[in-house]
Amino acid sequence: MPIFSRRLLIATVLLALTSFSLAYFDRDELHRRQINVGSLKPAYDYIVVGGGQSGLVIANRLSEDSSKSVLIVEYGTIDDTPSQVEPSSATSYAPRNLFNVTSVPQPGIGNKRSTVYAAAVVGGGSTINGMLFDRGAAEDYDNWEKLNNTGWGWAGLLPYFKKSTRFNTPIDPAIVAEYNQTWDTSVYGTDGPIQVTYPPWVWPGSKIQFQAWNEVGVPTQFEGAAGKSYNAFWVPSNVDPNGRRSYARNQYFDPAKSRTNLELLTNYRVNEVLFSSTKRAEAVTIQARGTANGASTMTVRANQEIVLCAGWMHTPHILQRSGVGPRALLQQAGIAVVSDLPGVGANMQDHPSSFIQFTYTRDVVPNQGSLQSNATFQQWAQQQWLQRKGPLSMTTGNSLATLPLPVMNPNYQTIIDRAKAQTPATYLPNTYTAENIAGFIAQRDILLASYASPNNGIFEVPFSGGASTPTDRYAEPAVDFNTNINPVDTDLFVSVVKFYRQWMAAPSMAQLGPVEGSPGASVTSDAAIGAWATQGMGSSTAHTCCTAAMMPQGLGGVVSPELLVYGVTGLSVGDISVIPMIPATHTCATVYAIAEKSGFEFAAGRSGGDDDYGDDDYLSIFDDDHFDYD
Repeated sequence: MPIFSRRLLIATVLLALTSFSLAYFDRDELHRRQINVGSLKPAYDYIVVGGGQSGLVIANRLSEDSSKSVLIVEYGTIDDTPSQVEPSSATSYAPRNLFNVTSVPQPGIGNKRSTVYAAAVVGGGSTINGMLFDRGAAEDYDNWEKLNNTGWGWAGLLPYFKKSTRFNTPIDPAIVAEYNQTWDTSVYGTDGPIQVTYPPWVWPGSKIQFQAWNEVGVPTQFEGAAGKSYNAFWVPSNVDPNGRRSYARNQYFDPAKSRTNLELLTNYRVNEVLFSSTKRAEAVTIQARGTANGASTMTVRANQEIVLCAGWMHTPHILQRSGVGPRALLQQAGIAVVSDLPGVGANMQDHPSSFIQFTYTRDVVPNQGSLQSNATFQQWAQQQWLQRKGPLSMTTGNSLATLPLPVMNPNYQTIIDRAKAQTPATYLPNTYTAENIAGFIAQRDILLASYASPNNGIFEVPFSGGASTPTDRYAEPAVDFNTNINPVDTDLFVSVVKFYRQWMAAPSMAQLGPVEGSPGASVTSDAAIGAWATQGMGSSTAHTCCTAAMMPQGLGGVVSPELLVYGVTGLSVGDISVIPMIPATHTCATVYAIAEKSGFEFAAGRSGGDDDYGDDDYLSIFDDDHFDYD
């Protein structure tokens, strides 16, 4: 099972809303695009492992070449529930669309277990997310390039951010004018698959909140998606003009339904990648979902390339089961080593959270509570929604503040110095190799420079790690976020709480009468605030990434800038796993850009198969008593 470590982001959400409504699907047409296992061909040019967000993008781009056959193998199913595309789905995630995994107890937050968010549905995380469609700051992506990933900085990714999107002018100009919503169409596409816009509603209190940010030294950006997603800014939603979810399934997979060279197989797990004697990836074994481990499997060959898009949790899991991963871990599990890559499953990063609560004693109306407390307003909202307008058009919200550390804490250098003074391995898993530690140090140096920057928000802090012990190789991996193990994590949360209180005390806020509920006005010392944060902290905001990182192999990297897995051929990774350092943003828009760039890289041409290809030429990675190929 994978080994994981984790990072930190703190961002402040200004507004949020739960809503509900109706939807549509042509279910019969949708299911005709799938195949059953009996219709599988013996071989395809490309096999895409995982029909999640990135897998559907890459499969779409690869199958644009009608001479190339593409198979997508997805563990989940298509969710054609009508409500799945409505704004209400931004805050309601059906358990059927998620893997049932919980982290191990987290000592840094009182031994609590954390929900592990990993999608098990066609479309992946784009099917079940909050539809906040922001990007990281330019510096986030430039930091990737500093790890020898040429072409993966802001300038290299912007064309793919644009290629994936289509900005639609908001349908209510009165809302735009009243609340001064701003955007820059030049940083979006005009005909990309994913539709982006602002819903036709804003809660009146947001105007006061933006003004209060300005009063405490946080300016409002004109367009966060222009590489300036720090300080306060508006964030669009990935919805079409009618307010329906625009995502990988209905914008990348559905339009490709007429392509005879693209096939989707659902309800099957990819067990392993099979390698030739020259370590070329040539096939995958698949097993029906719900069948017992050791049950019958099938082998499907790939003539050109296998692309892993199984997500942050299962891409490294498949690699490890296939003999690609940390030598010691593989040997412990009885798996023969094909490529010793200590970074497979390590470097895991996420955005832990803690909730600060204030009550507005003189809140402006209407507000979010009006949807529950005011029957007249409820009725009006329902009538507005018949026109696809009003409060029920909102998803999670459309305004954010992502705060640079120097803005939040004038003594920020003290935190940076404390981090620099630490012995690198102190808070890392004891299983980390020299390569893992070298990668940690490289990332730490880059990130601490960003901590002193006014052009980036508080984001990933590489000061913690996690580990797991393999038992059953086909069981779900044991996930250890190691949340809040490093004291620097707590320092950052303390800085957030103090600055949040400054925001609540801004002159404009007085008209709302904010009263602190949690942590509470009596909680004032750094130690007391830190203890409060520890008690209420969660390990994940469903932004987990970075477990097959794009970095030099000597730094614990798993894939090259061309996204090829080190030590083998014919195998690549194209999903959220390849991110080396988590950006300070919701990850959906970034994953589209990665997948679009990946699809371009893959379609641009790779070498063909080896001359020694043959069914009996696979490199065995299991003892005979462990597994038989059927």
